[in-house]
Amino acid sequence: MKKLLVTIGVSLGLIFPANAEKILKQQPTVPPYSAAAMGCMILLECTEGVEKLTADSSIISGKEFDSFRGEIKSILVGLDKVKVTVYIAPERYFTRRTVGLYKPKYNRFFVNEELLKDPREFLGTMRHEGWHVVQDCMGGGIETSFMAQVHQDNEIPSWVMKNTRLAYESMGQSRAVPWEADANWAEEQSGQTAKHLEMCAKGPLWEQVRPTPMTMEWLIGCGWMKPQEGHKEYTPNKKSDYCVEGKF
Repeated sequence: MKKLLVTIGVSLGLIFPANAEKILKQQPTVPPYSAAAMGCMILLECTEGVEKLTADSSIISGKEFDSFRGEIKSILVGLDKVKVTVYIAPERYFTRRTVGLYKPKYNRFFVNEELLKDPREFLGTMRHEGWHVVQDCMGGGIETSFMAQVHQDNEIPSWVMKNTRLAYESMGQSRAVPWEADANWAEEQSGQTAKHLEMCAKGPLWEQVRPTPMTMEWLIGCGWMKPQEGHKEYTPNKKSDYCVEGKF
């Protein structure tokens, strides 16, 4: 857990207030369960109760995790290999309907601590958000911010697509459906997220998994993938800045 280490400089009984003020800087005040709280957490400005999660964390050592720990640890090992940091954070830092999130701009992954009460849901969220990391790998590599769908459209069952569309359209986020349906299908599959994270760590994912047609156009346009036989070249325009390493 990130804690504020308080050190008070004392010399001949004197306290240095300037140093103390800097060290004792308070956490930002944000409304709980708000977008502001979530943003504060993502930026690591709100760190009270936020704890790093690794494959060796005691958080997942309880007996209730016995049936799920192996895959959870495999996912965490894969995330560590691609240099994505995972955090467990208090429920108040998430909006009401959010149980986990991955921010490609910072390569930070957050899980709502309430999920510790339900190891099955915890694993599902690790698969889902971990798949967003896989999408980040497919979109040009973990060093960029572009995320690309990984499963081909015909690989995602119609019921997954339908349920995802209903859920995200009800929240006014219909543009997120392709990425979320992709991640929802990964959530249903044992071992797929861990497997693909290991592939991400080995090298360009698009050289190991055939990209979707739209992703292929993106990768060719960015110069990361050679034009395919019978496939026209494509040059990105509005988002061309994403074709370089760096976070935007």
